[in-house]
Amino acid sequence: MNDHEQRLAALEQWQAETNTNIQSIQTLLNTTDCITAVTPVMEEGVEVGYTISFLHSDPITIYHGTKGDTGEAGYTPQIGLTQQDDGNWYWTLDGELMADADGNPIRANGQDGEDGANGRPGQDGDDGQDGRPGADGKDAPTPQVKIGSSITSGTVYGLDGQKQTAADKDAWYLSVDNGLTWYRITGDQGDKGDQGDKGEQGNAGKDGDSFFTGAPTLSDDGTHYTFTLTAGGTIEVLAYTGIKLNFGNNTEVGFVYGEKQTIDFTAKGSDNFTTDNLFTVAPYGWKAEVAAPMTRTLSTPFTLTVTAPADATSGAAEGEILVMLDNGQGNTTIGRLKVVVNKSTMNGTELTAGALEPGELATIIGSRTDLTSITVTSGTLDATDWDAIKKNMSSLEIIDLEGATYTGEDRNNWVYKDGKYFDQELTTIKLPQGITALGENAFYACYSLTTVTLPET
Repeated sequence: MNDHEQRLAALEQWQAETNTNIQSIQTLLNTTDCITAVTPVMEEGVEVGYTISFLHSDPITIYHGTKGDTGEAGYTPQIGLTQQDDGNWYWTLDGELMADADGNPIRANGQDGEDGANGRPGQDGDDGQDGRPGADGKDAPTPQVKIGSSITSGTVYGLDGQKQTAADKDAWYLSVDNGLTWYRITGDQGDKGDQGDKGEQGNAGKDGDSFFTGAPTLSDDGTHYTFTLTAGGTIEVLAYTGIKLNFGNNTEVGFVYGEKQTIDFTAKGSDNFTTDNLFTVAPYGWKAEVAAPMTRTLSTPFTLTVTAPADATSGAAEGEILVMLDNGQGNTTIGRLKVVVNKSTMNGTELTAGALEPGELATIIGSRTDLTSITVTSGTLDATDWDAIKKNMSSLEIIDLEGATYTGEDRNNWVYKDGKYFDQELTTIKLPQGITALGENAFYACYSLTTVTLPET
């Protein structure tokens, strides 16, 4: 390959890498995606740039600066980026704001248009039709640079602003309308002109400046990458952080009808997650709500409150509670919690039951006399059930019948204690609906009792 061919090859490489960089930077400025990896690009053992991979979008490549032009032009255009007082980013050419054909600076970040206003209603007749929404704003134009020998289409203008029949093969041209129009941006000669019969080649251009000082750096908390511009300023892009919901060992939770339970879980991936990042879906008849502490870290749990159906006819007996975590970066994960509802559950000496028919609680208690807690979330109780409860008076600490209805004949003169039982353990009792009056000495000798909840009846 002769010198001329080598020179053209180098120019074409610079042209290709520069246009790739311009498109890549425009992607960085406008993306709402998050970066998953930054990988060096190697050529013959030398790092020449790096590839940015995204969670949802196609990867982009940004090249380091390469050797500038040599020969007649003796010049390589320097494309750059600057942020102005309005907060927007603009393209620069040799340190000056790049302008379109109308002299307006060219923005590198796009902007959506606003919706149009609705039309006015018609008078004395049918209402007028609503006005059409405004069209979305166009994407910011992408500048392109080419050496004249590479331009095969479009209208070409020289330095004097006059249309040319063809591009000068060794000059640089700029287009800001996707190649429809090309404007020459280099002079005629390099620093060194012709000497003797054989002109001396112009000085080699300086290395093409990279847009950035180096590869992006990941923040200490791993939430974003920072790109530092050679000309000053930074661009930040969100980093992908793996997100996960963890319910611990709670893969399946048992309930009784009408029961409400709270389950703690963690949302890993950020300590900035709030309940706005979390969404719940529950089977028919079930309820699920998420609450968060006032302040949290990655290890601070959220609380999921689940309420089972009131009875067998009001919802599914089993299913899955789905908790969805959206990190706001286009990534969502789903946590699944299986829930099953039964008539009763026995946890050691603690009994919970729901949706009971009269006499059913007595069957569940059976011969147990060591229960410390009895909770009925829904259903109906009768005197048989009450007698079964009393068998456990020597050990009961909590009786919660607030969700049930009592139909026993003594409901108008209800008494917890009588001469056959002596209770020093009971601390809390919540009476069932249906009781209308308490009898004399209803809680006689309940020395530890601190809380009595009366029914609405």
